[in-house]
Amino acid sequence: MSASLSAQTERDERVQATERWLTFEVGATPFALPILGVFEVAEPGRTGPVPSLPHSVGSVMHYHGDALPIVTAKALLGADPGGPPQNVVVVADKSGDSPRLGFPVDRVLGLVDLPALEARLDGAVAAHVSVEGRLTAMLDADRLCDRAAELVAGAVPTDFTDPEHGGET
Repeated sequence: MSASLSAQTERDERVQATERWLTFEVGATPFALPILGVFEVAEPGRTGPVPSLPHSVGSVMHYHGDALPIVTAKALLGADPGGPPQNVVVVADKSGDSPRLGFPVDRVLGLVDLPALEARLDGAVAAHVSVEGRLTAMLDADRLCDRAAELVAGAVPTDFTDPEHGGET
């Protein structure tokens, strides 16, 4: 192998693949979600309650003619909102073709290119990295959706009966 080819190979190995990430804040906490996991950034709409689900965990929002499950950022991310949300991040399903859930955010910061994640933490937060000098929680879209499903399932009482459906849950 020639010296120039060897040097080029070394440089190529050092260059990491990058991904596009949507960055946003909940309260003063910065987060990022891979853009491939984002279906849309929507305006917050009027939400309605879900029987047996505490409003502190979630609700539903009218979204393009359908009901979109909304899970609060406090329940989902453990971050206290700074006020009324400016946007709702709509998370895509694994194929990226349809919305799976939404969660309110205080402020969308923008898009950034970051190295692809290699090390993964447990839970919805896959890693923490510095973005523009701030420690940012990098979220895994699939784990975020799994966490939301766990929260909703855990919040529904086991003895709940829905009177509108003949007592069935």
